Amino acid sequence: MHIAVVSLGAFGHVNPTLALVTELVRRGERVTYFTTEEFRRIIEPTGAKFVPVHSWMAENDPQKRGAKTAEDENKEKDSVAALVPFLFLNEARAYIDDILEVLEEDRADAIVHDFAGIAGTAAADALHIPNVMLYTSYPSNESYSVAESFSGVPADHPLRIAADRIAEELAAKYGCRRMTVKEIFDGQGDLNLVLMQKRLVPGSGSFDDSFVFTGVQIGERPAFGTWRRPDNGKPLLYSSLGTAFSNWPEYYPILFDAVRELDINVFAALGPVDPASLPDVPANVELRQMVPQLDILSQADIFITHAGMGGTGESIYYGVPMIAIPQMDEQAITARRIEETGLGLAFYDKRSITSASLREAIERILKDPTYKKTAEEFSEDMRSLGGTPATADALLNFLGGR
Repeated sequence: MHIAVVSLGAFGHVNPTLALVTELVRRGERVTYFTTEEFRRIIEPTGAKFVPVHSWMAENDPQKRGAKTAEDENKEKDSVAALVPFLFLNEARAYIDDILEVLEEDRADAIVHDFAGIAGTAAADALHIPNVMLYTSYPSNESYSVAESFSGVPADHPLRIAADRIAEELAAKYGCRRMTVKEIFDGQGDLNLVLMQKRLVPGSGSFDDSFVFTGVQIGERPAFGTWRRPDNGKPLLYSSLGTAFSNWPEYYPILFDAVRELDINVFAALGPVDPASLPDVPANVELRQMVPQLDILSQADIFITHAGMGGTGESIYYGVPMIAIPQMDEQAITARRIEETGLGLAFYDKRSITSASLREAIERILKDPTYKKTAEEFSEDMRSLGGTPATADALLNFLGGR
């Protein structure tokens, strides 16, 4: 079979697909992968055919302008619900012709993508082939709506008007469904592969058989290298705030002061933050922008995370308790579930964090064995879901059945 994969050009969207693509290629299936050029070195080792696509978001990335001002922070907080659909639709408009140019000549049996890869839905509709949704986070149904947190934006908001125009343009030009906010965030595929634990999903008992829960996808990521913790017997704290909302340099002095006097090792993934811009780094802290996250998590004792589902699922897989610092509504839901289930602690307002409160949270998790015990119990459940082989089985069985 020939399977096309469409992904937003961001590590949080590409990383969860790597193990599945590798497994499909290993089984003899042909995979064509569409994303931005910067991910070529990560995709090609999977054995998939890499096809670069144009990216509107890369050309209009506000992080390229440097650290955010206070005004930027306020605008981001107030308008994220309006901004995200606008960004995703612009990216779909940039992607779509590159995808169709290839697949009209080399037809795929299905297109696999997550909610951010709107061009995948548009291309599947245009080509009349199966649309397979890959949920790296919460799926929606009658009991739970991801779109709800984006629906409060007034219809006359400039970004909402602009997004609606792009959706209408795509529908008219390509004959695809109109990508409303509801369709973007709550839309479903012909098959829905959910890469998380069912027990963490709100309303989990209400999903039908078109939703298959297979858990986090763990596989080799050779492009990221390897890492080994210091051989000093001390606990390891790993800190990573993801890639999409991680340009928050004010966090690192708070972290540094929190851990400076603790007898632990600390590894901090910085994302877009330049390590040279961070003064007074404690001796027990290692900094790097791009990291082999699975290597580090497999050796960690505690994980400070933005509570994105990719990192959360990987942390659960390795049985690592968490401190969650969510950056957006969806992550706040996950942070709440982390606290409710005993997997860790959470700070819901990043502006309220102090070095003292962060240090207290770190010490509490390291000293209270119930957090580790709960994480290990969740890890056992996560591993029982089947992971990548189960996801590949579900996809191929679905396509074979058609």
